[in-house]
Amino acid sequence: MTLPSTLTPIALFVAMLTVPGPVAVQPPKERNYPYRELEGVVEEFHFTRNWRHYYWREDFTMLVRDNASRLHRVISREPTPWAGYRLGTTYTGLAVDWTGRPRVRVVGVGAVDRIPAEFYDLKLDPDRTTTALIVRVRRKGSAAWDDFYVNNWFHRWGADADRKVLAHYANAGPHYTVYGYLGGTLAPLDETGKKLLAHHPDAGLFHGRIAKAGNVVGYELRLLHLLGRDRKTQKYEVMYGDPKELARLDGNAPPEPRRK
Repeated sequence: MTLPSTLTPIALFVAMLTVPGPVAVQPPKERNYPYRELEGVVEEFHFTRNWRHYYWREDFTMLVRDNASRLHRVISREPTPWAGYRLGTTYTGLAVDWTGRPRVRVVGVGAVDRIPAEFYDLKLDPDRTTTALIVRVRRKGSAAWDDFYVNNWFHRWGADADRKVLAHYANAGPHYTVYGYLGGTLAPLDETGKKLLAHHPDAGLFHGRIAKAGNVVGYELRLLHLLGRDRKTQKYEVMYGDPKELARLDGNAPPEPRRK
């Protein structure tokens, strides 16, 4: 099955009914997704960039054949919009010849980890689907594994997955900053972050980096930004950190179709 380059009329209608506004501050839902790592050859790849009511989003799906000849369906997570900002996902701009069947390494979870839990017109079995959190590609003639895609939105995936994912994101690379609800990652705030949060009690979302630490988890969260809704003004704000360092949503709407 191919992934459409644009939404079908039905899918567009559904998307318009489920337009995400600023992320509400609420506890994450319980999940217990299995952690997955896989490596193999890409047999099929489809990418789409489509307009979702007020911003552009990008998604991909691919079929990966592993070394044991098992075929895996892999999908991306959707971007996370919030108050005019894009809280991930990151596409690094890596040029890949997907028709050349490159090898990929995928870090992800065994589930359709999207809201709602669907992916365009594909009929997916969650137990046989991997939602990618990181995709690395080894291009023809290269020995290096280069980042193609990184999910930046963290929430709880499950006890095993939460711990194992942290090791991949304890990475100083520019693509590996993370966002989420406060408490939405197993890694606790470092001491500086705890003090910052005390000064910004209305904050509900974080932007930061995962770093190794000497605590029970083995990792901690170091804040770059705090975001939330001011209780007095009811405005969504960047409460700590430079807003200019955050990615803005691409809100340039496509041109209206010409009337005949």
